[in-house]
Amino acid sequence: MTPASFAVVVAAHRNYATLELCLHDFRGLVARAADLIFVDNGSGGALTTWAREHAPGISTITLTENRLFCGGYNAGIRAAMERGHDYVLIANADTEVVNPGFVANLIDTMQRYPRAAFVGPLVYYRDRGAVQTTCLKFPSLWRSLLVWLPYRLAPSAVTRQPAHEHHVDFLNGVCVLCRVAALREIGLMDERFGAYVEDTDWAWRARQRGWVSLFTPVPSLIHHEETTGYEPYSFKNFLLRRNTVYWLLKAGRRRSARWYATAAIVLARLRAAMAPPDEQGAYRDYARRLRAAYRHLLAGEALGPWFGPPMDSVTAAPGAEGGWSVPDVP
Repeated sequence: MTPASFAVVVAAHRNYATLELCLHDFRGLVARAADLIFVDNGSGGALTTWAREHAPGISTITLTENRLFCGGYNAGIRAAMERGHDYVLIANADTEVVNPGFVANLIDTMQRYPRAAFVGPLVYYRDRGAVQTTCLKFPSLWRSLLVWLPYRLAPSAVTRQPAHEHHVDFLNGVCVLCRVAALREIGLMDERFGAYVEDTDWAWRARQRGWVSLFTPVPSLIHHEETTGYEPYSFKNFLLRRNTVYWLLKAGRRRSARWYATAAIVLARLRAAMAPPDEQGAYRDYARRLRAAYRHLLAGEALGPWFGPPMDSVTAAPGAEGGWSVPDVP
């Protein structure tokens, strides 16, 4: 039997503090250096030059603009598929490998579950003392309402990871092994999401065709996620809230989409009213943009510049006339 082949895809639009370590670690896991595919996601070519110097022999793809998580990783996945690999591992650029054998464990799980489209490992969060919640459930208004307060009082009680191999609704995209045969059937990530909730949509589309997502508790990476950029009025939070409604509509859950949008706007306005004076402008701008996106979405309009990134080309800072800053996502 021919051994399964795999490629690793890492995308970034700027040089994270751990990027060199990340590429070094994954270069040691692949059969050939060229099986590590690095996507320069709109740095202007600077990261391509840097990667060729610091990780010689790996494959590089240079995108002329930041196509956010979906566009960046799709470019790398597409290249891996064209090379005939059986599997593609996607991993965040701000990660560090702690178990060099974890990919082999994921492939073994894939081979034991022939209908598994996605398999995810155990991921540590910022250090080995904490585990990141990567096993997630499809969005639901009632689930959001039920866990909102308990999550703020005791997050660990709400977001426990299973201790054994487990079928899940979907996996956080920080580190996921994808079966190429499944991707040829279900397609790649929907780039209209840009980032956030795209993993929900991907797994949901797979499930519609009889594929499943699995978690296996094999240690893999440390995810060195930064502590900033996740404020309630942040670009990332905007993508999360907007995309949840977009996905609910895609999934045919119109009533849930409408109620979720209403709840998100009410919460945004309450936060704006309670915010310190120097942050109220950012909160109000966030609420205004979210409300505008929801209005067009719920009206059933074709996506356009009103949707926001990646459907527009806005580059100004939040709160300024014009829109968002260049997004700090891969």
